[in-house]
Amino acid sequence: MTIEEKIRQIMLFEEFPDNEKLDRLHALIPPDVFKIDNLSKATPEQLRQLKDGLAIAEAMQQIRRQLAGSPHQPHGLT
Repeated sequence: MTIEEKIRQIMLFEEFPDNEKLDRLHALIPPDVFKIDNLSKATPEQLRQLKDGLAIAEAMQQIRRQLAGSPHQPHGLT
């Protein structure tokens, strides 16, 4: 399953509350994905992980924007 498919699956699963979707998306990001010192020297695998990490971050931002616009926003989620 591609990262896009995993993101889509999490985003569309209505039984997950938004904070659980954020947690599950965050868990998809490898811990060292954003620690590339020089993009011109990055390996293809590092670049793929970076691309995946950015896609996950965008999905997380989309949830946060929805929460910010929601009148029933849970405390602690901004």
